[in-house]
Amino acid sequence: MQPKQVAAMGLISGIIFFTFISMGGEASLSSRLGYKRSAFQEESLTEVEHNECEDKGQYRSVKGFCCYLCPAGNKWLDDCFSDDGQSFCTSCMPGKSYMDVANRDPQCKKCSTCNILYEDVQRYCTVTCDTVCQCKDGYSRPHPLQPCGVTSNTEKNITIPTGIPTGIVITIPTGIVIFIVLVAVVALLIYRKKKCLYPFGTDDSGNVTETVPLLNVEVPKDVLKEPRMLIDKRMKSSNAEVWRQFHELLPEVHKSISENTFYFLYEMDKKYNVPIPVYWNVYEITDISARAIYILNYFIDEREEMCQGLLEMIRAGQNKQTQLQTLLDSAVKCSPTLNRNTAQKELNISDDGKTAEWLKSPPDKPDHPDRFKYWSQVLSSESFSKGCHFWVVNVGDVENLRVGVSYQSILRKEQDSACLMGFNSRSWCLWKHENKYKAWHDQHSTELQVGEHLRRIGVGLDYDKRVLLFYNADNYEHLHTFYVHFSEPLHVALWVWHGFLTIEPVNND
Repeated sequence: MQPKQVAAMGLISGIIFFTFISMGGEASLSSRLGYKRSAFQEESLTEVEHNECEDKGQYRSVKGFCCYLCPAGNKWLDDCFSDDGQSFCTSCMPGKSYMDVANRDPQCKKCSTCNILYEDVQRYCTVTCDTVCQCKDGYSRPHPLQPCGVTSNTEKNITIPTGIPTGIVITIPTGIVIFIVLVAVVALLIYRKKKCLYPFGTDDSGNVTETVPLLNVEVPKDVLKEPRMLIDKRMKSSNAEVWRQFHELLPEVHKSISENTFYFLYEMDKKYNVPIPVYWNVYEITDISARAIYILNYFIDEREEMCQGLLEMIRAGQNKQTQLQTLLDSAVKCSPTLNRNTAQKELNISDDGKTAEWLKSPPDKPDHPDRFKYWSQVLSSESFSKGCHFWVVNVGDVENLRVGVSYQSILRKEQDSACLMGFNSRSWCLWKHENKYKAWHDQHSTELQVGEHLRRIGVGLDYDKRVLLFYNADNYEHLHTFYVHFSEPLHVALWVWHGFLTIEPVNND
């Protein structure tokens, strides 16, 4: 064996040996440091004075407002915009994450998993509590925070001598593991060298050469592996051009279906009669990417005609600028009037019903069942249930706003984000916050790349073709398109804080 090869094996073996040793040392050191850190944190917390927000069970935001914490089962998204306001929150993922206390944490806690070898599930994880595991018969926990182990050391024929520190006992099995790993690594390297395999190869002259180190290899997960296998199988049994195109465009098809799952499913159902069980299965899948994979597999597994129709649908929506121009050419410009009875108490509606202005000290408004109680938003009196329309909202220099549409059935009185435009299944909007733009629907957002500050936002709606799009009304640049199977009439919806928004009249080009 050449000196370089011996050095390579020695280096890899040394790395593995010192990694195991350092893991034990670091664990012991971190536990000691962790205790000191916790003690320091507790000491620091006692020095912090409780302000009036904390006395009310709230927290003080960066802008100085007292905001309500997000309730258990939710994670925090953004601060409130006024004193005693509700923070922007969104639910944890059922079965995957949870939050058991009121909080302002941007991340939910990850659900624990039980070790099927030693534990049974006593209670499954929900959005408000973690998984609870119980030890199987013959196993117990040495400490409530430690994993289940055998009830007695005699069951594994392990005798722990008295007077020996715990740290030394732990290193006995660790040493055995290190020895086995070192032997296995050296044997593997010798075998691969003899076979001219990775990490040793041969050049054109047949000489052994060193290649990429073994420890740096990481194979990324391919989420499209299963659809690709199905397409490859189809290509072997059919020469249809659709399978080659589908194979090339698979990442784009997956992305399009992920963003507009139920639109594609509905449109395909109109043409090819998708079975009801497929709909139910899709609704039960919470992960967006997994939904798209399920639909792709179903279409590929059915027939060529369905896949061809899916490709045509995706191509038709790829040229967004052409789509915008086509809609504007056929749409009727309108100027809806805002409904005062829906305006939240901080919004003042102008006499002509076209402007909504946020007021810091608003006059009292009479109670009304249609009025939004907590969020500063308003709906239009008119609604759209057919046809093609567009309107323009002048937003000026307002920093915090939402422009969009909503069903009449949107919730009005709840304090959480279920009433907020874009945070539920009954509304769609374009959102601006401190020069960042996003498209929101049902708590899902898409960040938008906006070239310049928007002063006039255009909204285009083709109810019959189920298209809702937003564009820059000053230069007719497309911003975002929703594909939606609308089930109710749509009302214009506005949300504003610190400023005013105006729906432009029809005669204002």
